[in-house]
Amino acid sequence: MELIYEVVKISPMDSDLIDYNIFVFKIVLPEQITIENSKILSMNLQVLIDGGAKKMLVDMRNLETIDSAGIGVLINTAKTLRAREGDMYFSNVSVDIKNIFKVINLQNFIELFNTDAEAINQFRYL
Repeated sequence: MELIYEVVKISPMDSDLIDYNIFVFKIVLPEQITIENSKILSMNLQVLIDGGAKKMLVDMRNLETIDSAGIGVLINTAKTLRAREGDMYFSNVSVDIKNIFKVINLQNFIELFNTDAEAINQFRYL
């Protein structure tokens, strides 16, 4: 599974200390998240959290298929981030994936944004 990572700084640094509140970690998902690769996704996201990440933007522009295991990974990651005073947002979600999320009301738990810029702007208020 190929994951693409990007770090976005949303405000200036005031000191030499790393303040993870000013960084958004963007993850671009592959075409499929299934039981076969959801464990790899989970481990990658946990490494980011263990490293200090508090704000994650999950870009779903490539995502065509997601099963319950993949959804579970995303829900658990959001819960972990919130327990550490962070959060997770989704961007570029296709109509098909939105329909899957509507069935389980996932959009009520994790906010969906049409673009990365909208989501990154929302992180400024977190």
